Amino acid sequence: MSMEIIVKNPKDCSDAELESFENLVAEGGEVLRVGLRERIRRAEKLVFINADKPVAVGAIKNPNVAYKTSVFKKSGVSGQSKYQYEIGWLYVSKTARRKGYGRVLMDSIVAALADHACFATTREDNDSMHYLFSQFGFSKLGQPYRSSNGEYSLALYARP
Repeated sequence: MSMEIIVKNPKDCSDAELESFENLVAEGGEVLRVGLRERIRRAEKLVFINADKPVAVGAIKNPNVAYKTSVFKKSGVSGQSKYQYEIGWLYVSKTARRKGYGRVLMDSIVAALADHACFATTREDNDSMHYLFSQFGFSKLGQPYRSSNGEYSLALYARP
């Protein structure tokens, strides 16, 4: 099985690529689909991993100031102004898990960040993401906080 890694600006993506990205993110079940396509179009970079078909996606997002301020405040942490980007929409399809795609996805995202500081959030109970973030130099910041999208808490991570 061959693997293809694609890193693109959303404006350079075809409608089919944007739809594929959106569908995989929605498959994860943790992101509201309303307005998702518009948020995807505002991202800095989109990362696709294809192995005969799309199996994993992730993004370097351009978070707005109000959202970023809210996340850091809910976590009880200051200093959000030094983080220009957010990593998000990381998803590996269920049939492709435990095959190293998450690591390849993070490798690609970190390389595309070019040493820019960034932050990310993940479910407090997502041990796989906590481990992956720690492997790529992210540190957990502040306290977990209740998600506005479901009955779970989120943890904030950052990479200088």
